[in-house]
Amino acid sequence: MMKNRWPAAYQVIEKLEHAGFDAYVVGGAVRDFIRGVPANDVDVTTNATPNEVKQLFEHTIDVGIEHGTVLVVVKESIEVTTFRSEDTYSDYRRPDNVMFVRSLQEDLQRRDFTMNAMALTKKDELIDYFDGSSDIQKKLIRAVGDPNKRFSEDALRMLRAIRFSAQLDFSLHVNTLEAIEMQHKLIGRVSLERVKVELEKIWASDHVGKGMYLFETSMLAINFPGDWKTYLDKWNRFLMFENVANGWAFFALMQQSNDINNLLNFYKCSNAEKMHVKQVLLAVEKLKKGLWTTYDLFQFKEEVLLSAANYAQIILDMHTSYEKDDILRLKAAIPISCSKEIAINGNELMEWKQEKRGPWIKEVLEKLTIAIVNGKVENERAHIKEWFFHEYDN
Repeated sequence: MMKNRWPAAYQVIEKLEHAGFDAYVVGGAVRDFIRGVPANDVDVTTNATPNEVKQLFEHTIDVGIEHGTVLVVVKESIEVTTFRSEDTYSDYRRPDNVMFVRSLQEDLQRRDFTMNAMALTKKDELIDYFDGSSDIQKKLIRAVGDPNKRFSEDALRMLRAIRFSAQLDFSLHVNTLEAIEMQHKLIGRVSLERVKVELEKIWASDHVGKGMYLFETSMLAINFPGDWKTYLDKWNRFLMFENVANGWAFFALMQQSNDINNLLNFYKCSNAEKMHVKQVLLAVEKLKKGLWTTYDLFQFKEEVLLSAANYAQIILDMHTSYEKDDILRLKAAIPISCSKEIAINGNELMEWKQEKRGPWIKEVLEKLTIAIVNGKVENERAHIKEWFFHEYDN
């Protein structure tokens, strides 16, 4: 029962009903309930206006009150949104106006897909005007009503349809897919930040290849720079390794262009993401020369090495013998894991050389790091001092 499964949502619904309003759980939580999997977020819809909701609960936060959404804080936070209807979408993304309504069916019919357009009472009674539960049983993603209208209202829905297909291993209804192919140019109206988020959710899914195939063949990919087609089948073997930046590294390795930085800038990748991609590409370049050297293994983080070895094998058809255990073992055998572990510092170098601080210290430490990593010098003060005076005779 909902009281045990989603106690906070149950408490909110019960209080709204006690005050004379209707209230239901809606959206992804209902879809997941029908699928028999746990729900991450539970949202409530009601015919109470935002102000009426705020008067009923002691602790609320206006997270989107202009669109009818109030965050109600009980044992946990529950988004409560007033039944609403929407006006025209002149920017193909957001409604020009939102009208609060008292009809649940009118609220549900504005939603994107039938599987997301169901409601659940606190007694777990399903309200399903558009056969969403049937589509879930058929593993089918189908737009509510006219798909062309749904996608012209919010162009991001096209990419969401593909993302859901990758996450749930569902197919797109033929009319929904045809509408995406017809309306694909509208995706250019969506901010790159939102497109990036949806792509990364596809890469984090269990069926990446399916999602990327639909992304390219539905013509959505044509709106965005980069080669999405040549290596399309390679996405079937893509592994994210718990880092979304690896999706961009995988994508970057597919490109013929040398101007990867501009491509990553276009997709609004962060500096940290760009640095990670650069490191993976550099590790792949070094792997092209044969086995990684000990200094290569020292220089790159484990996650970079793992991604580089895997992606070089998938995209460049390189034979590599580097599995995760191999990388961990090889890195563990290196005397130090970073330069900070060196047994001496710049102050001791200045004392030995009787010279003031300057760029020379960095040069010495870099040379010393290579010597220690390669086993030429033991990471012990006396050995380092002996090496120093041998290399740098005062």
